[in-house]
Amino acid sequence: MKNFLLAVVIAIIVVNCMGTLVDDWLGMHLVMSDELLSPWENVAVLTLIGVVLAIVGFVVAVSVLGTILLALGAGFLALLAVGVSAFWPIILIVIALYALKNRSSVRYKRQNDGNMHQSL
Repeated sequence: MKNFLLAVVIAIIVVNCMGTLVDDWLGMHLVMSDELLSPWENVAVLTLIGVVLAIVGFVVAVSVLGTILLALGAGFLALLAVGVSAFWPIILIVIALYALKNRSSVRYKRQNDGNMHQSL
């Protein structure tokens, strides 16, 4: 709790100093209802504008990234569907040949191993 209160006091001092610096050095004055805002109000308004812009930027970045990922996923699924539908007979023959090749090669090895032991 002590550290939290210390952090709050430091944040208040920093905000007050930054508001005064922006007001003095940069000459930025926000005016509302024909009255100049105090340094605190300047910092508060500029912080609020920054937060709103950060939220808008996050939403835009997520929506653009989401759209790109969705388009890439749809393209991949379309290519997969087209590829499987166009070449399914070839894929089926390759799977069948692979399955038969493994079975016959095991039998062939067993037969040849038996023949080699008999000849020795």
